Amino acid sequence: MTAITLEGRIPSKKNSRVKPRNCNFTIPNNEYMKWQDYARWQARLAWRKPPTDKRVKLTITTSCKNDIDNLTTSIMDALQGVIYEDDRQVVHIEGSKVPKDGEYK
Repeated sequence: MTAITLEGRIPSKKNSRVKPRNCNFTIPNNEYMKWQDYARWQARLAWRKPPTDKRVKLTITTSCKNDIDNLTTSIMDALQGVIYEDDRQVVHIEGSKVPKDGEYK
């Protein structure tokens, strides 16, 4: 088991999309793309192997206020190509939120 810590505020992929002019689709905004690059860099520092082709279990613990399901999507996308080849390899996810001091009272 390898523990990887992703520092910083995790943006929701779902809420970080923009529609280019004259297009019928949306793309991730610059803030999301910068976070994803930073998260991949952090993951590469901790995982110094090629992406695995095996099944993967993720445990996510966060103190972010965002919905945990939206954070999970962002994290899974950032780890793809670094930890695992494809996010379809993720067969189990556990997620929890831990309060920062003074929150959730």
